[in-house]
Amino acid sequence: MKKLSLLLAVLCILSFTACKKSSSDNQTTPTKSTYKIAVLSDIHYMDPSLLVHDGPAFQEYLKMDRKLLAESDAILRESVSELLAAKPDLVLFSGDLTKDGELISHQSVAGFILQLINAGIKVRVTVGNHDVNNPHALKYDGSTATRVPSVTANDIKSIYANSGYGDALYSDPNSLSYVSEPIPNLWLLTIDAAEYYNNNDSTDVTAGKIKPETMTWALARLAEANQKGKTVIGMMHHGILEHFSGEATMFPEYVVDSWSSVSDQLMNAGLKIIFTGHFHANDIVKKASGSNFLFDIETGSTVTYPCPYRVITYIKDSSLAITTNHITTINYAGLNGQPFTTYAKNALQAGMDTLSKLTLMAPPYNAPAPIAMAVAPRMRNAMMAHYAGDEVLSADENTLIQATIGQSGALGPMLNLYLMSLWTDLPPKDNTLTINLKTGNAN
Repeated sequence: MKKLSLLLAVLCILSFTACKKSSSDNQTTPTKSTYKIAVLSDIHYMDPSLLVHDGPAFQEYLKMDRKLLAESDAILRESVSELLAAKPDLVLFSGDLTKDGELISHQSVAGFILQLINAGIKVRVTVGNHDVNNPHALKYDGSTATRVPSVTANDIKSIYANSGYGDALYSDPNSLSYVSEPIPNLWLLTIDAAEYYNNNDSTDVTAGKIKPETMTWALARLAEANQKGKTVIGMMHHGILEHFSGEATMFPEYVVDSWSSVSDQLMNAGLKIIFTGHFHANDIVKKASGSNFLFDIETGSTVTYPCPYRVITYIKDSSLAITTNHITTINYAGLNGQPFTTYAKNALQAGMDTLSKLTLMAPPYNAPAPIAMAVAPRMRNAMMAHYAGDEVLSADENTLIQATIGQSGALGPMLNLYLMSLWTDLPPKDNTLTINLKTGNAN
């Protein structure tokens, strides 16, 4: 009986001490009004073990790809290093976490994320079109490409349990969408629009669609947030607005299906900010109707020049001050002494030239090789300007565009629409911007 009494006394003392410490912590740590949020997108991490030996198989993949995949490990290491030094309160990854959904790549990304979490930084992720049920999850060894394990939607919930899925306030039963509250009074509505459920053994779907059931769920969460006085920001991989005129016609797989209606519904339900990715461009556009407004803040890819990521100062319930940082140095032997920015820019230029020529020579354009070769640099420059954001068309480039269009025969009208749309930067600014969350004013 004496032993039991002594044990109870010790437990009471420990309980009182813990309560006193908790109370003291709450008193000495006042609620913050300003938070720092970092946003990365399309990191397309390829675990180094997947490239046993470079050769024809991997180079064939890269022909139709503009990403720094072999360099992705070094780029993510540098990204995490910079985030650990900056110590944001929250880091968002807006999809395409991996090259093609390889299990080992996801596990490695989760390991990098754990470094951030162990440093006291909260992390939230969503998936992109590359991340789940992907038949292109491959290991490359010279001329051979061999299938490796990919992941299912349930695997995502397990692998990233500490990055949104494990402590969600609400989870959509029909997708990988969820709601969390990583910052007091700020809800993050993460919408999964990837169509991985339509992938098959040879094809992965690039386009995105919000399922009707998921839209109903999202609108209900927004209504509840409004009722509870919560500020909501969104995150989704696919764009919800056109980032240049005609994007939904020229690149329909890069804006979510029925984007105009979808954006109207979410905007009118109270969503004002959504972070997206997918196109690898650093671009911001705004939609407004009456007093309602919605900003689609698209973040470029860390594995596509100029390798940007966002750093945002969030003043609680008031404003977002957005800046853009760039990865400018990495520890990678393959640079061969070049500055990383030069290496990355040259890689994108070469990749876009090849991709443009192959696209123009294929149906439905069927352009002769000389015309395709002449047009490719103009297409490359327009696309690279859009990737960087805050596009400004110089007089010299415009002269070259007009001369090229004049030499392109039947392709001329299409090229004019395509090139001038990419060069025309829709408001507001793309790289540095402050948004008033109450009025929608941006400058």
